[in-house]
Amino acid sequence: MNPIDIVRIEQEARQLRAKELQRIEGLIAARLGLYGRLLAATALSALAAIGESLRPLFSWNPKTGHSS
Repeated sequence: MNPIDIVRIEQEARQLRAKELQRIEGLIAARLGLYGRLLAATALSALAAIGESLRPLFSWNPKTGHSS
């Protein structure tokens, strides 16, 4: 029988673990980026809706109804 190379097995296990952690970090980064873009788009939409609803309050001009 061949002897078991424990050191080599541990090194390979560490390498595989490091690769898996990098893969998971990449997935998390991609999802956070997506959630960030969705949040920004939602906030922009909300601000645009609020701006449209407030526009009549600031566009009223009382002088337009009176002629001299």
